[in-house]
Order: sequence, then C-alpha cells, then structure tokens
Amino acid sequence: MGFRSFKQGLIRSSCVATLSVFALHGCTTNPTHTAAQTEVPVAPEEKEVLKLDVVPDKPFPIDTLYALLVAEMAIDRKRYDIALSNYVQQAIQTRDVTVASRATQIARGLNARQSALEMSQLWSELDPYNSDARLIASIELIEANELLEAFALSKKNLENGDPTAFESIAVKAEKDDIKIVKTLLEKYSELLNNHKTDIGLWLGYSILLQQAGQLEEALAAVDKANKIDKDNFRTIFQETRVLHKMGKAELANERLGQLVDKNPNNIGLRVRYARLVWNTSPETAREQFQILHEQSPNDQEILYSLALVEKDLGLLDSAKDHFVLLLKNNQYPSAAHYHLGDILQKKRKIKVAFEHFMQVGTGQNYVAATIKASDILVNQNKLDEALSLIKTRQQTSTERTQESLFMLEADIYSRTGKLLEAKEALTNGLKYFPDSERILYSRAMLNTQIDSIEAAEKDLKRVLELVPEHAAALNALGYTLADKTTRYQEAYEYIKQAYALTPNDPAVIDSLGWVAYRLGNFTEALKRLRAAMKAFPDHEIAAHLGEVLWVNGNHKEAIDVWKQGLELSPESKIIKNTLDRLNADIK
Repeated sequence: MGFRSFKQGLIRSSCVATLSVFALHGCTTNPTHTAAQTEVPVAPEEKEVLKLDVVPDKPFPIDTLYALLVAEMAIDRKRYDIALSNYVQQAIQTRDVTVASRATQIARGLNARQSALEMSQLWSELDPYNSDARLIASIELIEANELLEAFALSKKNLENGDPTAFESIAVKAEKDDIKIVKTLLEKYSELLNNHKTDIGLWLGYSILLQQAGQLEEALAAVDKANKIDKDNFRTIFQETRVLHKMGKAELANERLGQLVDKNPNNIGLRVRYARLVWNTSPETAREQFQILHEQSPNDQEILYSLALVEKDLGLLDSAKDHFVLLLKNNQYPSAAHYHLGDILQKKRKIKVAFEHFMQVGTGQNYVAATIKASDILVNQNKLDEALSLIKTRQQTSTERTQESLFMLEADIYSRTGKLLEAKEALTNGLKYFPDSERILYSRAMLNTQIDSIEAAEKDLKRVLELVPEHAAALNALGYTLADKTTRYQEAYEYIKQAYALTPNDPAVIDSLGWVAYRLGNFTEALKRLRAAMKAFPDHEIAAHLGEVLWVNGNHKEAIDVWKQGLELSPESKIIKNTLDRLNADIK
C-alpha cells in the first residue's frame, strides 16, 4: 500500500476513539470519555454460551484520546513512525478492536513486520470471528516463520468458508527445517480428509510433498486440484514446477504453453511461460517476449527481458537496438550501459564499450563493469589508469562493492606480476573488512605463491574460524601443509574434511592424492590422482600424477601425462619445476 492510499484509508475509517469523540465532546477537562459500542461478530451457535452480544461501553482516558489524535496528526505530517508507536501503545493498553485493527493497518503499510505481527494477533484475539483478522494474522505469522500457528488460523478460516493461506504456508516451509515440512504434511493430509474440494489445500499439500522429495505424490496432489478447476492458473503453475523437478521440462513447458494458447491476452501468464522456457528453449522465450512487446510496447521490463534473451542467443544487433531504446526511455540505465558495453566489446568497438562501462552506476553490474573497464585499460598498457579507477571507486562504493574492488586491485597487480603490491592491496582491504573471508582467502593464496607459508596458514585458519565448513579453505590449508611442510597427517585431516563437504571437487580429490603420496601410500595416490585428472584435466593435476608415476617407475606413462598437461598449459611452471626436480626429460 502506498503512503497516499494508506493515509486516505486512515482518514476514511478514522478511529471512533479519536476524531468522532473529539467532534462530539470537544477538548474538555473531563477525565474520561466513552467510546461508541462495537459489535462482536459471534458465531450463531455460540451466542447462548457466550451470552454476550456487544462489547460493553469502554471508558477511554483523556491520555488515550490525546495519543490517538496525535497519531492522526502525525499521519497528516507524514510522521508515520509516531503514528505507529502511538497506535501500538494504545492498542495494547486499551485492547480495543478498532484501535488494534488500525494499528495493524499502519504497521503493514509501513512494512513494520514485528508490530504487524503483534497487532494482527491482538486484533484476531479481540475479534475471534473476524476472518480478515485471522487471514492477516496468518500472513504475518508466515512472514515471521511461525508456520504451525499460521496453519491453525487458516484452518479456522477454512472451516468457516473464508480465505486461507495454505499455499503461502507451504511455500515458506521450503526454507524451513524438514521436520516442519513433515509436520505440516501430516496436518494437511488430516485436513484433506474432510475438505477434499479445497484447491488451496491441495496445492499447499503438493508443494510440501515436492519439498519432501515425494514428486510422484506431489504430482498426484496437484492433479486433484486440477480436477476441481482445470482452468486454474495456480494448479498449472504448480504442475509445471513438479514436472521440472522430475526432469520433465519439455512436458512442463508444453502444459504451460497450452494454457497460454487458451489465454493469449493474459500477459502475466505469457511472461511466466517465457521465463520458464528461457533456460531450456531461449528461442521460444524470445518469441514470447516479442509477442509481449507487441501487446505491451510501453512495458519496459518486457523490453529489457527481450533484449537480454536476444543477447543470450547471440543476436547482438537486435539486442543492441533494444538496449539503446531502454536508454532513450531512461529505463534500466545501468544495466543497459553494461550490456551495451559487453556487446560492443564483443564487436571489438573497444572505445565505445569502455564509455558504456564507465556509465554503469552502483548496483548489480557495477563491479563487473569496473572489471571490464580496468581490463581494457590494462590491455592498453594503462596500468596506472586502471589502478586509479579502482582506487577512486573504492572510496565511493557501498561496503560489498568496496570489498570486491580491493580484490580486483590485487588481481590486477597479481596478473601483472606485482605480487607484493597485490598482497599490500589485500592487506589494505582487511583494514576496512577485517573479517572478510574472501579477502583473507585471497591473501592466503597469494602468500603461498610467494612462499609465505606461515602467513598463509594464519589467514586460512582465520577463515575457518569465521566459516568452519569453508571447503576451499580446508582444502587449501591441507594442500599447503602437504606440499610445503612435513606435517602430512595434519594436512590429511584438513583435506578429509574438505572431501566430506565436496566429494566431487577435482581439486580436493587431487589434494587427497597428493597427501597420500606424501604419506607413502602410492596405490591410494594413483587412484585419487587418476580420478582427478579424468574429472578435470589440468596441468597441476598432471604434474602430481606424473610425479607419482615417475617415482613408481612408470616413466612412459608419466611422460605422457606431463605432455598432456603441457598441451593444456604450455607455460606451466609446476610441470617444469617437477621435471627439473626429478631430472626427467620428456623429449
């Protein structure tokens, strides 16, 4: 809700405890005033039990009336923080339904999640038969990840024939503990015994089954919803999600495509279809975005998507024209400049590309544009200009961007052979970001290059203090100890932990092989190094595998492996150093 409509809503339904009372009585010195009676919606079958038809007159102290009037005046002056504070305080003190509902409205309008949760729950408690109160409280509970409480409120609404939030609960559960998913599955299943025609319940059940990995059952559940209403978009969307999870992307796309054909003027549906098929069939996505652009020529988001998919397809001229049009319309300027720079760089129009990269503002593409612009300068032998650009932007960027720019500065120094300057850049970055595992890890890798093993070990251990399951740091520390020291058993323990976290990483498998070799286990070493080389042919792995083969007496295979590594990286220093150390000749 925008602030304007939010304010108008408050004025239209101004609280009886404030303006109406002041209009009737004026600002008197009476210690208390009486609020108008408020009806309590009571379920017909429970009226006799409750023996209460209305809330009794509730006297409001003058302090309460004054606080609420101040809140209304604060809204007039756009001091929404004061309005929220006063309404929340008075809702808690008075426990008045109208004040609680207004407090809820203000909190939600301001996106004040905690206050919205507390006030909606209070409103629902004070007005127990109000379906809107229950639904809003349910939504706020979902936001707060209190999913079982949200389910209980939606269950009440379902039993009264009112709107529910079962789908939203299930979607939120995806980010929660699997135990919550299983608990909710049981509750949904139990509820479906008596409510077999509720689409939202079936869809929520399907989403939960999908999250639990029970894909066949999830598809069966969404089929139940589909039979209740075969033209319901939500059921089709969930069906396509399940089919994609099952590896049936073609069938999922076909199903959604059929729905688009039946509803050719539904723009939202076509957009969803275009985005769904983008990864698997970008040509189809482009066709759909072209249709959407014809249907909504002024929709800049559709134009941007069309330009992106054309760029992905290599249709650079068409993509360029559309990005230029976005710039002309002053829409997505930073993104348009970045992609235009990228397109023009591919077309070898380096000068114009550079100008576009320099116009990318802070945001998603800022670091990438800075990297590309600095690379252009470095390739033009303008190293000082590249470094000046990066250092200037370091002083004016957001924290996350600034951290990346320190790493970029170090990378440029490193690529130009200035390793000590690269280390200095990272050290300077750590003055601003002392707990940056990215900078610490990068400096550790640099320290290994300049044989500062003790410093590298210190940085890697600090990374592991910050992120104990940092697989790359575990592997790097283990490999460094295995390669540069005689602490082989300690090295093995670190590498073993990395392997448990990333068992398919060729770098970790290579480290396992290398530490096995250092420990004298040649059979294990050959097994691991062969597997690493097969998974990811690389000159460093070739150096290790070749050395183990050579030491084992298998000189011919060792030479073949080293030659393979040199084909991959003709200037490989690690292979050349290995050959020199072993006095091996591969000619």
